[in-house]
Amino acid sequence: MPSLRFMTWNLAMLEASDEAPRGWGLEHAEEAVRQVVMEIDPDIVVFQELPRLVPYIPTHGMVKANPETHSGNLAVLLRHELMAEDPTFTVVNGCAVCVAVSPTISIANVHLMSGPGSDAALMRADQLARIVDAAPTDQVLVVGDTNTRANEIDALAGQGLTSERPPRPTWDTVKNPFRSGGREFRAYFTRWFATANVSVSDVSVLDEPFEHDGHRFHLSDHFALVGSLEIG
Repeated sequence: MPSLRFMTWNLAMLEASDEAPRGWGLEHAEEAVRQVVMEIDPDIVVFQELPRLVPYIPTHGMVKANPETHSGNLAVLLRHELMAEDPTFTVVNGCAVCVAVSPTISIANVHLMSGPGSDAALMRADQLARIVDAAPTDQVLVVGDTNTRANEIDALAGQGLTSERPPRPTWDTVKNPFRSGGREFRAYFTRWFATANVSVSDVSVLDEPFEHDGHRFHLSDHFALVGSLEIG
């Protein structure tokens, strides 16, 4: 059974970390993101929180949808071989773009409502239900910044969405003090959910800092997540 390697990354509007070197700007951030993606070499790249700028990845083309969420824009990039024909996609206003990566499976790039509490959790559950309903195929892999909390996962399983916790936190202000003076906590905001008969494996979290000119710092307040999607 063939598989596709995917990578998801919330890029925090490509803003500079407080630990970045002086003069680090948008053009440096875009080049650094390109370098990381080219090293990982995934088949599918999904970005969240873009400032109306999509990093150029020469091995990939962008699906013709760049919707705005509650914070920044989304983008889905596919390896050129997967872009031989314009892929079918749907947009769920304010939170997702869903792309068919095979005749049977779609990948949904999401940036769900942020915030703690039951009202926000209900909003995220509603967004996920609308995303699955709107996807161009019955089988769906949801990936991205879900903003979900641990106590929401069981309820989402009741909606037919399975998930496994990433092997390490995808948000960690202890390891990544992107903004100085912030509250220290760890979470699994970036993760995946899947409908029945969708298989995900080899998941890893890219939580090592970027190195540039003697500086070590992170390119985003979120860590990227990488995994493999089995295609039937």
